[in-house]
Amino acid sequence: MKVKVSVTTKLLSIVVAMMLTVTVAIAVMLIAQSQSNIEQQHKDFQLKNQRQMAWMDELFTVRLLVWVETFSRWGHTETLSEQELLNALKESEDALNVSLQISDMWLFNADGKLITGNREKMPVFIPEMEQHTRDQIRPQNRFDCREMCYRYVTAPIMIEDQQIAVLVLSSSFGELLAALSQFSSAYKIAIVRYEGYSADNIDLKIVSQLSNQNQQIVNTVLAATPSDATTEGMVERGVLVKQDKKRLLVSLLPMSEQHYYILFIRDITAVVESVNAYQNMVIGTAITLFFLFTVLLLLLIHQYKTKLLQLVERLPLLAEHRYQEFSHGSSFRRQWKDKLFPDELDLLEETAHNLAERLEEQDSKIAASNAQLENMAMFDGLTGLPNRTMMTFQIEKHIVNATRDQGLAAVLFLDLDDFKKVNDSHGHDVGDKLIHAASERIANAVGEQDLVGRFGGDEFVILLSRVRDKSEVEAVAKSVINVFSRPIQVDSLPFYVSTSIGVAITNQPETTAMELLRHADIAMYEAKALKGASFKLYDASMNIKVMRKVELEREARVALRENQFSLALQPQISIDTFRLEGFEALIRWYHPVKGYISPGEFIPMLENTPFMLELDYWVLTRSLRILNELNISGYSELKMAINISAAQFSDITLPNFLAQQLALYELAPDKVELELTETALVSDMDSAIDVCKALQDMGCLVAIDDFGTGYSSLSYLKSLPVDYVKIDQSFISGMLDNPEDANIVESTIALVRSLGRTVIAEGVETPEQLGKLGEFYCHQAQGYLISPPIPEAQLWERLEKNVKDGCWQNVDKRNAGSSQHQFEF
Repeated sequence: MKVKVSVTTKLLSIVVAMMLTVTVAIAVMLIAQSQSNIEQQHKDFQLKNQRQMAWMDELFTVRLLVWVETFSRWGHTETLSEQELLNALKESEDALNVSLQISDMWLFNADGKLITGNREKMPVFIPEMEQHTRDQIRPQNRFDCREMCYRYVTAPIMIEDQQIAVLVLSSSFGELLAALSQFSSAYKIAIVRYEGYSADNIDLKIVSQLSNQNQQIVNTVLAATPSDATTEGMVERGVLVKQDKKRLLVSLLPMSEQHYYILFIRDITAVVESVNAYQNMVIGTAITLFFLFTVLLLLLIHQYKTKLLQLVERLPLLAEHRYQEFSHGSSFRRQWKDKLFPDELDLLEETAHNLAERLEEQDSKIAASNAQLENMAMFDGLTGLPNRTMMTFQIEKHIVNATRDQGLAAVLFLDLDDFKKVNDSHGHDVGDKLIHAASERIANAVGEQDLVGRFGGDEFVILLSRVRDKSEVEAVAKSVINVFSRPIQVDSLPFYVSTSIGVAITNQPETTAMELLRHADIAMYEAKALKGASFKLYDASMNIKVMRKVELEREARVALRENQFSLALQPQISIDTFRLEGFEALIRWYHPVKGYISPGEFIPMLENTPFMLELDYWVLTRSLRILNELNISGYSELKMAINISAAQFSDITLPNFLAQQLALYELAPDKVELELTETALVSDMDSAIDVCKALQDMGCLVAIDDFGTGYSSLSYLKSLPVDYVKIDQSFISGMLDNPEDANIVESTIALVRSLGRTVIAEGVETPEQLGKLGEFYCHQAQGYLISPPIPEAQLWERLEKNVKDGCWQNVDKRNAGSSQHQFEF
């Protein structure tokens, strides 16, 4: 069960949470600030100690050097000899130890020989210091901490004969530590050496002289340092250690020698207690303020919560359409107009009351329009026929009933042929009237128990009832086709419209409506392939064909992406001179697994798919690129013939795209020949003429491909602005044996020549065919006799081998010269 939480409660929770967050944040900031004060005090302490240490170290070194300077001159008017200097040092040794706390003393004569001092106690670096002092004639200063820490000072002393003796003095850090302890107010102080980490904590070894008591205290403090303490942290922030009731801050001050530090232990118990007291005060104040503000907020919103809860309890009455009860149930609404300062809830109450009145008005309007909406949801607005939703429901129900009675469920899927042309040429208004008239004819062609529906556009569906045999379905399909044999009159205009019908039949109850409709749709497209006014009955092979088409399109898209497509170039030559005029670009597909796939297999399957247009433009771009390479290689007089599909021909972007590519490759437009089929040109003559003129205005050449296989009409040649006519190879192959084919070829060549256009014969395979074409005065030819299509990778090799002085070589010319023309080679 869900627990209801009011809006005011949620708002209160949010505000309280925000207050709590702000309070906690402020408290945390104040606590952090107090903690940072301790860290800042530590940094100030470290800086002060560092300065004091440097000052006292420098002071002590200066004292030693001043003593040496004073000693070398005191009581002597002349420079001392080596022996006199030695005797004077021995006399002053006790006083030196007392006043300057000298631990050891070594004297080197002018030759660098040790003449006094304990050699065994002398560190190994003393000779090096002595030599530097002698070379530079200036004092040297150095620390050394091994078992204990000592300072070593070397000073040059002038003796007789202007020679230099070197005095080396050492002293412990006792005086320095005592002074630091006094100035820094440290609880304890010592010099330590860092030796890494032990299992429990940082390993620091004391190397300065301490009393047993002090050493025990320092060792106890070091043992109590946290296990995660580091030398860097002890230098930067220090480490807080608890010892009994004391709070000790342990910090390190680096010395000049690596891994040696001065350890300071300060008693900050009073500071910690002060900070803790401050933090407790901050927390207590924050908690007190938070609870005070929370109570005050609760008191302020209590009335608002009451009013809002009452409104919330009444709102469900609106959903139940109990508007009168809602309006009379408010105890606050009667008061708000009399208030001097109405608040938001008062305005909300009035708005809710107005909403109840508007909803009551709308209820009556909705009830009146529901029937109309239900009708619109199930029926087509233009024809009044059931729409896709209604038909799908009825088909689903009919499949169950028909198969249960051992009958058949049959669906006819209709599509009006070339309906798009009506819309494009006469507008959608005429198109809608044509659809309405067509729906009436279809309804009149079926039985009273059959159901006709419109699926959208120019698609209709017929659901047949009481079908026992597929012959009954075929009879209905023929009847529907026949009703369109007469033209349909729309605004006094006759329209000759045919229909393609796909039929799907089932006796299986598990067949779904969508599956049956899909089968009928597939069969309808098979019928459309027959050029309209026909029907097809669905069978499983159609589905396999559709799946193959989808698979082939998918493979073709991969092929284009992976460069499996290429071009083959077939030469076109002049028949009378054998001069190479150009090439026709033909697409080839070499599949990495299936090998060579014939264009006759994949192009028909890819027609009318969105991908086909993409492939067409790829062929166009690739052909122009090869033509550019030919120009660069010196074959600038050759043209390139490129096949243009019907879809590409009707694409409005073709001229602009072609212009861009010509500019990109710097090509002359009159070297580009665009080939179109008869069907593409004649299907919409007016549009074809406009496009051809646009291409010719750009300077490009236009050719009719496979002439004679389409509408087989010579009359429209005069109307079409074309430059070339290509006679289909089916006529060329039969003209030697079939007089009719020979007459067609001869008459076509004569007509085209009379119109001032160029004739190209396709599929020339024998010398006899080439000779006969010469007799007919045909201009150009292409075919396997001249050369099969040349893969683009082999083009340059074949050009070098077969082209001489611009003419194509190695053509069998046995019968070429038997005509009235004598060919020049």
